[in-house]
Amino acid sequence: MEGYQILVFVLFSLAIVDLVVGVSNDAVNFLNSAIGSRVAPFRTILIIASLGVIMGSTFSSGMMEVARQGIFNPAYFTFDKIMIIFLSVMITDIILLDFYNTLGLPTSTTVSLVFELLGGALITGLLIAYENGDGVSKWREIINYSSAITIISGIFLSVLISFVVGAIIQHISRIIFTFNLEKNLKRYGAMFSGLAITTIIYFLLIKGVKGSTLVSDSQIKWIMSNTFLILIISIVFWSIVIQSLMWWRKINPLKVVVLLGTFSLAMAFAGNDLVNFIGVSVAGLMSFQSWAGSGVSPSEFNMAGLAQKVATPSTILLGSGIIMVITLWTNAKSRKVTETEVSLSRQDEGDEKFRSNYISRGLVGMSIFIGKSVQYFVPEKWSQYLTDRFSKAKDEVVVDSEKPSFDLIRASVNLLVSSVLIAYATSQKLPLSTTFVTFMVAMGTSFADQAWGRESAVYRVAGVINVIAGWLTTALVAFTTCGFFAFILFKTGFPGVIALTVVAIFLLIRSHIVFKRKTSEEEINNQFLAADVFDIQQVIEESKSNTVKSLKTVSKVGSLSIKSLINENSKALVKSKNEIQKLKLQNEKLHNKIIKYVRKMEKGNVAAGRLYILVFDLTQDLYQSALLLNESSANHVVNHHSPPKKKYASMLQEIDKDLGDFIDDISSAISKLNFEKSESIDSRKEKLLLHINKKLDEQILDIQKDELGNRMALLQTRILLETKDIITLVHRIYQLYHDFVRQSQTQREKPQSTHTE
Repeated sequence: MEGYQILVFVLFSLAIVDLVVGVSNDAVNFLNSAIGSRVAPFRTILIIASLGVIMGSTFSSGMMEVARQGIFNPAYFTFDKIMIIFLSVMITDIILLDFYNTLGLPTSTTVSLVFELLGGALITGLLIAYENGDGVSKWREIINYSSAITIISGIFLSVLISFVVGAIIQHISRIIFTFNLEKNLKRYGAMFSGLAITTIIYFLLIKGVKGSTLVSDSQIKWIMSNTFLILIISIVFWSIVIQSLMWWRKINPLKVVVLLGTFSLAMAFAGNDLVNFIGVSVAGLMSFQSWAGSGVSPSEFNMAGLAQKVATPSTILLGSGIIMVITLWTNAKSRKVTETEVSLSRQDEGDEKFRSNYISRGLVGMSIFIGKSVQYFVPEKWSQYLTDRFSKAKDEVVVDSEKPSFDLIRASVNLLVSSVLIAYATSQKLPLSTTFVTFMVAMGTSFADQAWGRESAVYRVAGVINVIAGWLTTALVAFTTCGFFAFILFKTGFPGVIALTVVAIFLLIRSHIVFKRKTSEEEINNQFLAADVFDIQQVIEESKSNTVKSLKTVSKVGSLSIKSLINENSKALVKSKNEIQKLKLQNEKLHNKIIKYVRKMEKGNVAAGRLYILVFDLTQDLYQSALLLNESSANHVVNHHSPPKKKYASMLQEIDKDLGDFIDDISSAISKLNFEKSESIDSRKEKLLLHINKKLDEQILDIQKDELGNRMALLQTRILLETKDIITLVHRIYQLYHDFVRQSQTQREKPQSTHTE
C-alpha cells in the first residue's frame, strides 16, 4: 500500500505543478480584454481576476466527472492500471503546457486533457487486451465512445461558434456606439451595462450555481423557480445604479462592465478548467480510497466505482484556487501568452508578431474579392451609413506604453460573449475549451471592428492560423505522447514513474532557465525606441548607443570568424553566427518602431529623422556582410576543408587587426560625438581599401597561376570582398553622424550670428 500512497503523493505533486503551468497558459483567457483596453492598473485587474478564480474554483465539482468517466470506461481497468493512465496524463500535461507557455502561444488545457486521457487509456487498455489474448477490437469497450465524440466535437465546434457570435455582437455594438464613445455612452451606456451585468449574473450564478459546493439544494430550487423575477429586477436595478453613478460620479459604465466581466470570466474559467489541472489527481485519490479499504489486490480491484457521482471536497477546490491565484501574480509566462492574443486583436498597426503565409494571403485576397462583389448589392445609403458608424476619429497623442490595444466596447463584448458561452457549457457539464472560446471571440470582435485592415490583415490571419494549427498539434502530440508514456509505465512500473517524473522536472527547470534568458534579452531589446521623445539630445543618445553596439558586434563576429577559420573551431563560428543573427533579427523588429519614433520627433527636425532612417538602412547591410563572412568561414570549417596556408592566414590576421582598430576608433568617435580626427579616419579608410584591393589582386594572380583551389579561392575572395564592404559601410555611418553634428552646430550658430549683426 505504501507504494501506491507514494504514487498518489506524486499525482498531487504533479497536479500542483500542472496548476502553475496551466494557469500560466490560461491566464490569457480572462486577462487579455482588461489588459488590452487598459481599463485599470494591472494590479487592480489581477485583484479582480483573483477573486473570480477563488469563487469559480468552488463551482468545479461536477466537472470532475469528465476525468473519472467522460473519456474512457473505468470498469475496463483495475486499480493498478488506472493509476498508470492518470500518471501518464499528468506528466504529459505538464511537459506539453510548459512548452507552449515558453513559446508564448495560447493552447487549450481542455484539449490537452481530453486527448491525453484518450491516448493513455487506449494504449493501456490495448496492452491489457493483448495480455488477455484479445484483439484491437476491444477499443470500443475501453473508450467511452459517445461521450468522447460529444466532448471533442463540442470543443472544436466552439471555434466557429465563438468567432461568429463574437463578430455579430461586436458589429451590432459598434453600430450602436461607434468609435465616438463619449457621446453615445450618455444615451445607451446605462442600458447596455445593465443588460451586460444581468446576462453575466444569469449565466454565472443561475446557470452555474448547480455545480457549487457552497449552495444547498433548497437554495438552488428557490433560485431556479424565481429566475425570471431575478432577471427583471437585476436589469432594472443595475441600469438605474449605473445611470446614477454616471450622473453623480461621472464614471465610465463600460469600465464597470469590463471589470465585472473580468471577474466573471475568471470565475467561469476556474469553474470549467480546474478539472484540467486537478481532475485526474482527484480521480486518482478516489481510486486509491476505494481500493485501500477493499482488501483486494490492486491488479484485481475493478474501478467501475469511478463511474458513480462523488462530490470533490471543498478544501481541495479552494486550495487549488489559491494556488492558481498565487501563480497569476507571480508567473511571468502568463504575460508572455497574453501578449500574443492582444497583439493579434489590437486596433492599430504596428510590429506584427507573425509573418504572412500563402494561406493567409489567399484568404485575405478572397475576402477582398467577396467584399468588393457584395458592395454592388448594398444600397449606397446603407453603405455610407455603415462607413460613418465605423469611422475612427483622429487619435489624441498618447504615450505608446499607455495606449490601449482596443477600446472598452470591444473589451466588454469579448468578456460578455466568452463568459456566456463558457458558463453555459459548464452548466451543461461540457468541458468547453476556454482558450478556444476566448481567443476566437477576440478574433471575431477584432474582425468585426475592422482591426484587420489591408496593412495588417495577412499577418493577423497568419497568426490565427498558426495558433489554430498549434491547437490541432496539441491534440496529436497529447495523444501520442501520453500513449507512449503509458506504454513505458505499463512495462516498467514504479521505476518508470520515477524516471518520467525526473525527466519532467528536468524539462521544467531547463524551460524556466531558457525562458528567463529570452525574457531578459527581450527586455533589453524593447528598451530601444520604447521611450517618448523629450528632446533631440535623447534621440542622439539612443541612436549612437545602438549604433556603437552594432559596430562592436560586427567587429567581434568578423574577428572571431577569421580566427576560428584559421584554428578550425566550428563551435566558435556557430556562436558568433548566433550573435550576429540575433542582432539582425532585433534590427528587423525595429523596422516599424523606427517610423513611429520618427513620427514622435520634434516637427520639422528632418536631420534627426534622416539620421535614424539612414543609419538603420546601413546597419542592415552591415549585418548582411558580417553574416556572409561568418557563413563562408563556417561552411568551410564544418565541411572539413583545408585551412588557409600560412601566407594567407597571416594576411587575414593582419586585415582583421586593422579592421578591428578602425571600427574601435569609429565607435569611440560616434559614442563621444567627437569628429576632430575625421581626416585621419578618412585616410585610414582609403589605405585599408587600397590594401585589400592589393591583396585581392594577389589572389587573382595566384588563381591564374593555379596556386589556389576553387574552394579556398572562393573563401578568401569572399572574406576580402565582405571586409571591404564592412569598411565602406562603417565609414558611411561615421560620415552620417559627422554630417549631423556639423549641421546641428551650423544651425546653433545662425541665431548667434544674426544677434551679433
